[in-house]
Amino acid sequence: EQGVRDLTGGGLIFAVEANDRAFLVVTPSDPEFLTRAHDRILEMARKNAADHDRPDPIKSDVYRGIVGYNIAPGEAHAIVDGRLVVASGSKLLKAVIDRALDRPERSILDNKDWQTRQQELTPETLAWGFARLDLLRSLDKPQFTVPEKVNPLATILFGSWIETFKRANWVSASLTWTEGRLGGELILPSPPISDAYKGYIPPESSTAPAPLNPPGMIASVGLWRDLSALWDARDALLPPEAAQGLAKLDTAAGTFFGGRDFGNGVLGPLGSDWRLIVAQQDPATLKPVPDLKLPAFALVIDMKPEHKGFVNRLQAAFQTVVGLANLSSAQTKAPPLLLGSETIDDVTINTARFLPPETAPANDEPVHQRHNFSPSTALVNDHFVLSSSLGLAKDLIKALKNPPKPADGTLVVEAEGAELANLIDRNHGRLIAQNMLKKGNDRAKAAANVDFLGQLVRTLGHARLTAQDRPDLTRFRLNFDLGALR
Repeated sequence: EQGVRDLTGGGLIFAVEANDRAFLVVTPSDPEFLTRAHDRILEMARKNAADHDRPDPIKSDVYRGIVGYNIAPGEAHAIVDGRLVVASGSKLLKAVIDRALDRPERSILDNKDWQTRQQELTPETLAWGFARLDLLRSLDKPQFTVPEKVNPLATILFGSWIETFKRANWVSASLTWTEGRLGGELILPSPPISDAYKGYIPPESSTAPAPLNPPGMIASVGLWRDLSALWDARDALLPPEAAQGLAKLDTAAGTFFGGRDFGNGVLGPLGSDWRLIVAQQDPATLKPVPDLKLPAFALVIDMKPEHKGFVNRLQAAFQTVVGLANLSSAQTKAPPLLLGSETIDDVTINTARFLPPETAPANDEPVHQRHNFSPSTALVNDHFVLSSSLGLAKDLIKALKNPPKPADGTLVVEAEGAELANLIDRNHGRLIAQNMLKKGNDRAKAAANVDFLGQLVRTLGHARLTAQDRPDLTRFRLNFDLGALR
């Protein structure tokens, strides 16, 4: 281990050029040790060949006073200025030696974008890379070009970022790894955008809403999106067949929202702050307790203050959906949803719960997973809450009474590995059985797989993903505050 540290302690540089040319430069912390280690490796390779009556596997040649070696086809290496250079062929190795000795006037070091990104690195940066996307596209356009046709849902959610990857001339990535944190960053230049994409980019005075953190939070998302503006620009953003398919939403809007059109009538009253939350459920609140314990999830939408009355339409649509669900349940002889309401902190919650069995289930009788759900809605100030469970709706009301400060960016995602691991623990037996059924493992191996998954997400700790859209740069950051190994 110490030998590897001495050989690579000065860092590694890997470069890829045109025509499948690639080379690696390894800078040792002890150049003399590199020479001794290299001589020893050559000696061992020659001795092994001699012991097995094979010819000398090492070929060597001198170029400009530097000895180059070939150990295998497509490989050439040399020690140049105390550094090990490994290239994909003798011709490239000689070209790298020329650069090292002649110091050419032009190199990637002169690229201003490369210089700017390199200057941002910190002592904690473990590795970083810079790629010229414009050159990659010129070399192999089909392989390095984002397809023109993209899934319509992906376009609606991530259209500006897809456009950035299509048009960016370069990309930079870095990795940071310390004892308590693992992080990565991806940066691309922001291309000029047309008016069609303005629904994706918050104005300078706006950012994504901060994710909410109710008890048992597994994942929480805050996103800025002006869906009304995106709807108006749908013909420019989507292919004709996809844009035409969205016409069905106008029909659905008329059914559920009193004849309103989907663009101005439904999306118009909604704000640009969107939150999605996934959280653990307390089994004590589930009656009966289902065999498969699923997390609760909720959507929180900001309402424009001048359209707060639209919440009545949303509540009516919720009741209509419950009624349609009950019609479907009657056909399948499933229990219906019973409408009800509760009040907490002066906020009324409209809820629905599946009718429980008339008699308590026997110990060995499975309880259907439908009993994880008690759909609920509420209006907290200007925030409309649509939750899969009453318990999460109550927790979100408390969280929205004292909302966190807005986030810095267009997207913020947070996740708790410990809570996801707890969810795995709660369904431990069922997950083992599922692993045995799908992968054919015995119980011991299935249990080991499930336990490993739980330990992995617990070790990753708290995760945070952010996306920032600025006039000059688009920046993605992912950080893990690592949990302790057990």
